[in-house]
Amino acid sequence: MMELIYQQTQAITAETPWLLPLAFVLFGACIGSFLNVVVYRLPRGLSVNEPSRSFCPSCGKPIPWYLNLPIVSWLLLRGKSACCHRRIAVRYWLVEVACAALFGVIAWYFCLDDIFTQMLLCVWVALMLACFCIDWEQMVVLPSLTVAAAVTGWLLAGLSPWMVEPAALEPSEGLLWSMVGAVGGFVLFKVVGLIGRLLFGRREKSWEQTVSWQLQQADDGEDIELTIDGEKLLWSQLFMEQNNRLVLTTATLDSSGTTAAADLVLAPDALLQPDGTRIELESVPRLSGQARGYVWRREAMGSGDAWIALAIGAIGGWQGVLFSLVAGSFIGLIWAAVARIGFGKPMPFGPALIIAAVVWLFFGLEIQDLLETLSL
Repeated sequence: MMELIYQQTQAITAETPWLLPLAFVLFGACIGSFLNVVVYRLPRGLSVNEPSRSFCPSCGKPIPWYLNLPIVSWLLLRGKSACCHRRIAVRYWLVEVACAALFGVIAWYFCLDDIFTQMLLCVWVALMLACFCIDWEQMVVLPSLTVAAAVTGWLLAGLSPWMVEPAALEPSEGLLWSMVGAVGGFVLFKVVGLIGRLLFGRREKSWEQTVSWQLQQADDGEDIELTIDGEKLLWSQLFMEQNNRLVLTTATLDSSGTTAAADLVLAPDALLQPDGTRIELESVPRLSGQARGYVWRREAMGSGDAWIALAIGAIGGWQGVLFSLVAGSFIGLIWAAVARIGFGKPMPFGPALIIAAVVWLFFGLEIQDLLETLSL
């Protein structure tokens, strides 16, 4: 059956080489529209199936099908919703265009391979595009998406083993290289993150006498601001990762009514007292007290980056992981310089890794040949 489909696809490609890429472009635009649903709902804990119809992110009204055509509707509506006339983020249109373009390029670039390989490549690219957007907007990596991408990579390695390792001829060889690359990439990024946390993941400051601290909403009305002896620290910068913690040393809390000093732990969503009492930050408008210092512990590399490396290693092997780490670092530096991001400001590394991985997907063999030539 697969051989018959392969022969028919090759015959269609030989007669009308533009037909298959065009079909993939149209299909990619539809998948891109669905990815916008995934990007919006999954980080917010919403189901991608209920409600089944897309709704306006501003007023919540359902969007009729004729106003939800991929790529076209956003242009016809001039980037505004038809129901409440509020602006629709250009990201929705860009995701649909990017997905359509990537699907079309896959159909054109891998035209000599069977259609099942092309479809698995499209699934992997779609999952990583969703990861890209979620990490870009929310600075969150959802393991469910990257694990699904890794499984897709393993299926692809069994079907076309040369995609992962050029020398692999048997499906078992390709699958072995894919699993080694995925697990190795995950462990590598975990180790790099651990070393970075030990070297750069701690900031400490203390005073000879107690100083005042207070926690309240920032001037922009969206962030939280921690002020210690006049130094202002934004919550979005302190807690870019859920594992980050800030400890107020030898501190007191005014609202507790006690004068005994102890360490108070600040987590992303709560203040933890020594007796185990947890104060949810959403329930109080302001907290204040006295402290002798603070210790801030953070992740040097986002824990989600290891999950992205798992997906990259499954389709690119260990070579793809190393290339994505190096090339992604350069992409991140260029991005930070152009956007003037850095110096403590949050910046996700995942999108840069994914861009580098896509480059490896299309040009990995050429890059390997170039590196071998340069090493001779």
